[in-house]
Amino acid sequence: MKENNQLLQVDEVKITILMDNTIDAFMTGNEIVHRFNMSKAPLTTKDGFSTLIAEHGFSAIIQIKCGERQETILLDTGVSSNGILHNIDTLGINVNDIKAIVLSHGHIDHTMGLPSLIEKLDSSQVPIIFHPDAFLDRKLIMPGGYEVDVSAPKLNVLQQKKIDLVAKADPTLLVDNMVLVSGEIARTTDFETGFPVHYTKRDGRWENDPLVKDDQCVIINVRGKGLVVITGCCHSGLINTINYAQKLTNCQQVYAVLGGFHLTGGTFEKIIPITIDELKKSGQPI
Repeated sequence: MKENNQLLQVDEVKITILMDNTIDAFMTGNEIVHRFNMSKAPLTTKDGFSTLIAEHGFSAIIQIKCGERQETILLDTGVSSNGILHNIDTLGINVNDIKAIVLSHGHIDHTMGLPSLIEKLDSSQVPIIFHPDAFLDRKLIMPGGYEVDVSAPKLNVLQQKKIDLVAKADPTLLVDNMVLVSGEIARTTDFETGFPVHYTKRDGRWENDPLVKDDQCVIINVRGKGLVVITGCCHSGLINTINYAQKLTNCQQVYAVLGGFHLTGGTFEKIIPITIDELKKSGQPI
């Protein structure tokens, strides 16, 4: 792991949530957060769905501006084959503006829209950044004994040829050093111990894999503000993720952290108080 990965400071970052677990059409915005204006769109679209739809999972468009230059990357692709494509169309986003795709980790609720998205892209060899574990078979074995397949979709030969697959565990700089993908995040806290019901298939055998080592985040350094850290599920733990972003960039100032934190459910809710305490100790705003 190289520290101080020469991440450039940028003038502005705009993050558009393409897919999240819920949507509230009546939620208002402010000078920082701009909500989708439902008054300018019908409640349903010609395909029968709501103007914007919500699904379990996550996807975000990240636009970075530095001087006159603006670049766009995509983090994650949601849980269904067409969910983010529906919202992309509704929001008027051109998929061919996307210069890189980052997979936060290889679970179905963050990757299932990838094949359909690839079909929409021009043949421009857009890089897809992911950890080498991301496309392994994965499952959850729940306390009741039933199993849930959470594997990422398999890309066919034509889809693989259309894009540039970049599998690496180390950090990756994108769009001329304006964006840093963390790569595998160091686990240093004693309370963020992972996802105990998670299993990965390696060499034909299932093994318990609570750490979900393919978990990674996106890091941007906004001039005069500090780091913006965007997570997919944060299986590494929120504090581990923030600490690692600071170490990678040699920047202690954190402006914003957003995305999935994986702090719901009986396994994780118990660490919410200590997570908040650690945020307070670090001086980060809550």
